[in-house]
Amino acid sequence: MVVQESFLMPTYASFVTDVSYALGKSWSQLERNDLTPAGWFHSLKTHGSCHWNDGFWIVLCAVTWTVLRSLITKYFFQEIIRRSRLSKKAEKGVPECLWNLTFSLMAWIPAAYLVLHKYDLFSNPVRTITDWQLHSVVNWDIYCIYMFQISHYLHCIYATLVLEEWRKDSVVMLIHHLVSIILIVNSYLFRYVHLGMLVLFLHDLNDVFLQATKLAVYYKSKGGTWATVCDVLSSVGFVLFGTSWFVFRLYWFPLKVIYVSAYVSREMYHEEIPPFYFFTNGLLLTLFILHIYWFKFILVMAYKVVTGAAKEVSDEREYQNGGNDKNVKTAVRNGLHNKTD
Repeated sequence: MVVQESFLMPTYASFVTDVSYALGKSWSQLERNDLTPAGWFHSLKTHGSCHWNDGFWIVLCAVTWTVLRSLITKYFFQEIIRRSRLSKKAEKGVPECLWNLTFSLMAWIPAAYLVLHKYDLFSNPVRTITDWQLHSVVNWDIYCIYMFQISHYLHCIYATLVLEEWRKDSVVMLIHHLVSIILIVNSYLFRYVHLGMLVLFLHDLNDVFLQATKLAVYYKSKGGTWATVCDVLSSVGFVLFGTSWFVFRLYWFPLKVIYVSAYVSREMYHEEIPPFYFFTNGLLLTLFILHIYWFKFILVMAYKVVTGAAKEVSDEREYQNGGNDKNVKTAVRNGLHNKTD
């Protein structure tokens, strides 16, 4: 193994050429059995590490998230809404917004501490793979965050289908939740947990800005001073959200995470291809493509605000005709479940 002590951020051009080279070279080294379900199962059985306790905690925490969300919404968030005297549309959106904002803060703060301070993975992402060892014991702090995240994404699938308002990108959101679960579980099974921590760190902060901005938009419906202050806050929040989305998900994520996972790892481990190498990097690239897709909504909103086509920041993913939301939601869900009316 060749150990690389420092990390220099590649350009986008280097990212494309180096990652393509590494993937192509690794593909040519695969044996025929590596491309069959039997080979995948053998690799999973040989190199994967998990215990039934892990599944128990994930399911228990997912159920806990659902129950906790229901109780907090009923006894705390609804009381806030009642006293705030918001519009009907805001009353529907604020509980979801408050819940997502609370979770995003709870998820990002401990992840930031571990990534930036304790394990120092952000400044030198090569450390995410230098300490990699199959079947190693996962540190308790990382383990807790993994159980926290996997169970929450499991809850998010249920919430998107049942609890939340259906949007233009809800199907894409379901794909995102599924990819996230598979990616986190995969990194846990093969002990790519430091790489996984860096991925989590680069994603949750954007949601803090998104939910805070949406909250400001909802509270503009109170009118008066609230409308003036929240209009400024929503504009500032939108700028922070769009900027952080590009920097964290479209710049640092591919050039730090995917580059290290796909290219640097192969430069360090010449003798063998890491387990589920193509599967892991395929999921990371899928996630990157989803980020580009969602960035389109940010650019569309920014263009409308700058050109005057929109007087205020709004969620471009929402259906504008509120009366058809329920019909659209039902139709799409029936399509997902292969049913007909």
